[in-house]
Amino acid sequence: MFDIGFWELALIGVVALLVVGPDRLPGLARTVGLWVGRIRRYVAAVRDDIEREIQADELKKMLEKSDDLNPLQDVVDETKRTIGSARNEIASVEKEAQNLSSDDSSSARGAPDAAADNDDETGAERITPAVAATAVGEAASPPGKPREQEPGDATRSAVDVSEEDEQRTR
Repeated sequence: MFDIGFWELALIGVVALLVVGPDRLPGLARTVGLWVGRIRRYVAAVRDDIEREIQADELKKMLEKSDDLNPLQDVVDETKRTIGSARNEIASVEKEAQNLSSDDSSSARGAPDAAADNDDETGAERITPAVAATAVGEAASPPGKPREQEPGDATRSAVDVSEEDEQRTR
């Protein structure tokens, strides 16, 4: 701070002793000491506040740099977007599958109603169990690929059994 040596302090003390007098000099020294202490504390507090502000600014700059240099956050955001789009696609495929299955089931439901309306058992429009089994097999197969029936197929054997039962009852 100030460069005051011993001789400067001694000169100030002698002048103060002559001006104030020996009986008031101790009170003056105490008052000057209190003021010097207050000034030092105020300067120290201001210095600490300035240092804290500087540190806070440095921390803010470091955080901004870390946000710019954080590729992990970019990866997380991209993954979230990918998962969201995949969920949307899955939902649309499920909806389409439900629509297809409801269309197939409604057409299969409509067939027995048509058979019930036609009381003529010898008519060409009569739905037999074999026709129903074929329709169900085609509905269960993937689109564009017809279902192949093999001789040991359980559906076919059930159809054969039901046709044999019909022939017996006639």
